[in-house]
Amino acid sequence: MNLFLNLLPLIVIVVLLVLKQHMLVAGLAGGVVAMVIGGMTPAHAAGIVQSSIGTMLGYLAPVLYAAAAMMVSKSGSFNALVDFAQEKLKGKVAWIAGVLVLIQALATYMAGMGAGNTMVIAPLVAAVVGAVPEVIAGMAIATAACFTTSPASTETVLAAEAAARDVAEHSSAMLPFTLIFVLLGAALAVWGVTKRGTMLNENVVSDETREKTSLVQAVPALVLVILVIFGGKINGLTGLSLFAPVVNVLVAAILCVVCCKTSVKDVCDNLIDGSRFILTTLFGVGIFLGFIQVVAELGTFEQLAALAGKAPSILIVPAAIILAFLIAIPSGAFCAGVLALVLPTLSALGLPSTAMGLVAIAAGFGTQVSPVQINVAALSDGFKVDIFKIVKDNMKYVLCGLAILVIASFFVR
Repeated sequence: MNLFLNLLPLIVIVVLLVLKQHMLVAGLAGGVVAMVIGGMTPAHAAGIVQSSIGTMLGYLAPVLYAAAAMMVSKSGSFNALVDFAQEKLKGKVAWIAGVLVLIQALATYMAGMGAGNTMVIAPLVAAVVGAVPEVIAGMAIATAACFTTSPASTETVLAAEAAARDVAEHSSAMLPFTLIFVLLGAALAVWGVTKRGTMLNENVVSDETREKTSLVQAVPALVLVILVIFGGKINGLTGLSLFAPVVNVLVAAILCVVCCKTSVKDVCDNLIDGSRFILTTLFGVGIFLGFIQVVAELGTFEQLAALAGKAPSILIVPAAIILAFLIAIPSGAFCAGVLALVLPTLSALGLPSTAMGLVAIAAGFGTQVSPVQINVAALSDGFKVDIFKIVKDNMKYVLCGLAILVIASFFVR
């Protein structure tokens, strides 16, 4: 009975989200129910919400890269890079989509986060093939697998610590699973474009009417993508922190002026305009996450995680995977936050490192069908598709990925 009461706020949130109510309406309703059940004071709940807003607005890399992507795009650099790629791979546009998914995966794995890279790469993919559902789903699956297993991510650290294993060793053990889902994501993108063709919307300028571009104009986009992917690696090799997000954006801005002949004023205006979407998204998600944290005060997520321990020993890991996936859908604004709530309880069950890693990937998959996830919002903005459509289109492919995780869980030791 206690579990049912504690689940009520979460049920309210999920029902309202399914009914396509605004996430803040759903979050507030669930938060109020949690306050009543837990006898929580408004002041305490308000403090939790304010703290969560501050946490979300502290993620500056996605903001910077979102702004940079808009700046580079409006300078015509992405179009120039697309023109060059299409010229070199005529008739092979499906393979370009697959390669771009691999680039997204590599960038995410190197950085340990997905949304910032999505802000840069999604507009490029959209310019090449349009909003093909399989391409978007392929990017989501590859991104989730990479940010939950990257040695640079918080999610990997949490999974390794829960299993009392070195982070590098844990990440290395998870690499085969990472590669499987990355390759599946790329293959899904290739198959989708092969099946549907490109789905460029009418707002995209056709090849006949587009102004001729030169390879020089593609330099800012190319350099930005390279710095996003390899900047951290270069810093590690040189021992110098040369390529921080702010520096990468500044380099791209200078190149927009030099290579694309965009005025300094326009570059500055484009940079500021590009930050608006992600800033408003982070603000809204921060408020919603605050309401989720109010619900978490009841111990709801720990109780759900504990349910896995009541399953027969052979079903503990599959049950934990499914629970992590389900929990991440309404509370997937911050995947590491979900794992921080779930993994300590699973740790007490003595699950091996690989099992913890599969649970982390499952939570990552859950976030990719969450309407309050930053990476889903980044895909929505990059492909100009409604968030709920992305969630709906992603669902069947993400569920296939979840099925693979459940099957794999029977073989981990």
